[in-house]
Amino acid sequence: MPAEAPSGRQRLASCLAFGLLCLFAVVQFAATDPRPWGVAAGWATAAVIVFGPIAWLARDRVPPDRRQTLTYVAFGSGILLASLLLGLSLAFEPVLFPYGPGFLVGVALGTLLVLLAERTVVPERLRGAGI
Repeated sequence: MPAEAPSGRQRLASCLAFGLLCLFAVVQFAATDPRPWGVAAGWATAAVIVFGPIAWLARDRVPPDRRQTLTYVAFGSGILLASLLLGLSLAFEPVLFPYGPGFLVGVALGTLLVLLAERTVVPERLRGAGI
């Protein structure tokens, strides 16, 4: 049975992992000679469009204990999907492989924007809208 609220250690570990991912993305992005700003902006926008509404509606409609269980399922599904896409892109066409400094920075930035908006602005607006 999931815990009611994440402990301080769990929250610290998740923030540390996300911070290390962001640091890795920035180092890779800074090391790239022509920095791919367009790719990073495109992936950030895609991440906000995909993850934003899901996160906001889940926070508004799903109880906290159920949300934690669904988070585990979503991360597991994401890892399986990423593995499948990696295998398909490497097997059929290396050009289809989207990884690179722009991809990593874009997804990290988009996820950060979703988390910040979800924690600060959006839940109150959604609760009043009756969605």
